[in-house]
Amino acid sequence: MASKRVVIVAIDGSDHAYDALDWYLSNIHRSGDMVIGVHCADYSKLQSQPLTLLSSDKSLVTNFLDSEETSVKKVAATFDSKVLKNKIDGKFIRINGDPGPGLVEVSVNEKAAMIVMGSRGLGTIRRTLLGSVSSYVMCHASVPVIVFRK
Repeated sequence: MASKRVVIVAIDGSDHAYDALDWYLSNIHRSGDMVIGVHCADYSKLQSQPLTLLSSDKSLVTNFLDSEETSVKKVAATFDSKVLKNKIDGKFIRINGDPGPGLVEVSVNEKAAMIVMGSRGLGTIRRTLLGSVSSYVMCHASVPVIVFRK
């Protein structure tokens, strides 16, 4: 019996990510595929606000962390409901840090056959200045990367 094909789907909680997942399920998914939803918790706001870190009011940091944890749980629940609704084999993995390298690392660790992700469609200037997770993943992944744009 052949081993399961593992497919990584980047799930950031946006409509773009869920559209990419839906497109994958409608067009590429095969019976027996293992779909892994990968979400990177967003702590960038905490890093960009040094006063929050130095604040004597620790509740600011605690509230931010609690809010992000709630957001991660919501994303996981939405992914899990799509897995159940479509009767597919899947699991949710939460990563921390930079999403591009994190997605590539998960694809290696899970022996993925491909990565599927949505595109926000940044303009050329914004993409050049800010970088793009999809650009990073396409350049560094050792498996095919499908970037879905609606």
